[in-house]
Amino acid sequence: MRKHIILFFSALLFLYACKEGNATKDIIKRDVMVRLLADVHLVDGSLATQPNGDSLYRFGTGRYLYLFKQYHTDSAQFKNSMKFYAAQPEIMVKMYEDIEKILQAKLDSMNKIVADENEITRKRTAALQRKADKMKKDSIALKMKNDRDKIKKDSVNKASGIKPAGKHKKPKKKLKNLHLQ
Repeated sequence: MRKHIILFFSALLFLYACKEGNATKDIIKRDVMVRLLADVHLVDGSLATQPNGDSLYRFGTGRYLYLFKQYHTDSAQFKNSMKFYAAQPEIMVKMYEDIEKILQAKLDSMNKIVADENEITRKRTAALQRKADKMKKDSIALKMKNDRDKIKKDSVNKASGIKPAGKHKKPKKKLKNLHLQ
């Protein structure tokens, strides 16, 4: 009886070992899993910013399916891979260190893009402000020139007895005085 029990458990152990070997064949490779998890966390983050609470059902399913399609996997293989890696905490911790590096690199890249766009906007605004200031300065200078020209014309006209344009009046009849002399 004792031999049968040992034989039974040995066979069970052998079958279990064979099953584990086949199960690892369906597991997503570590480096692919790291990239996939980084993208999954990005999708999770984008869904968390959706205004309506039902966003996972409405928007999330399609995003996850698209993500799995990109990595040539499906949700069942992803779940099995997560169970496999979760059972090995040392590997999972190292994976999440790599995931953190990937996400930090993406964040740094996005921050650089935003900073570059802000710099471009600042330069455009400064250029527009300089142009507006120049136009204002030019218009003030032009107005001052026009005022000076008007003052010159008025002073020349007053000295010569010529009235400025648009202000001519009919001369009084001085002709009588001219004929009498």
